[in-house]
Amino acid sequence: MTMFHFLTISNLNISKGILILLDACVLLRESGSIFRLHVVGAETSEISTEHFNCEISRRSLQRHVMYHGRQYGQDKEEYFSEANVFVHPTLNDCFPVVLLEAMQHSLPIISTPVGAIPDMVVDGDNGLLVPENEPVLLADAMRKLIENPEVAHDMGDRGNSFFLQKYTASVFECNLLNIFNEFHM
Repeated sequence: MTMFHFLTISNLNISKGILILLDACVLLRESGSIFRLHVVGAETSEISTEHFNCEISRRSLQRHVMYHGRQYGQDKEEYFSEANVFVHPTLNDCFPVVLLEAMQHSLPIISTPVGAIPDMVVDGDNGLLVPENEPVLLADAMRKLIENPEVAHDMGDRGNSFFLQKYTASVFECNLLNIFNEFHM
């Protein structure tokens, strides 16, 4: 079985569900799943790099979770290109643009149904939605895609199509012009 790569890109904030994601990774490890989680994002006043690395160690996840800090440009693109699934277990988010980036890179998404996320991620179509603050259900969703890589790939393709239909700059411009024209008619 080949290594399955998860990616999350978020600053180290508790509200982004990063510690819940670590708890889900413990459950994956205990189930014998072969995976890596790549965490990209800046440390914060809530969770420093040292604190985060301690949380990884405390859960014995050093072989499974890699923290890469803040990344930009081509370095960030490489993490997207190496990932199989994007995970964003946020507890509170309005419209996370990082999900659009994941769709642009044909990655299926595992996230929570908060804010506008259910408008972006259609459960069972271009990703999976799990209730926030539920590491067991998050681990189940992650395991489902590890065990069904073809399903993950198909979800990623559908996510990319969804992105192209609804979220490109040209679509945004067209929608904005339509709104502008409605108010000036």
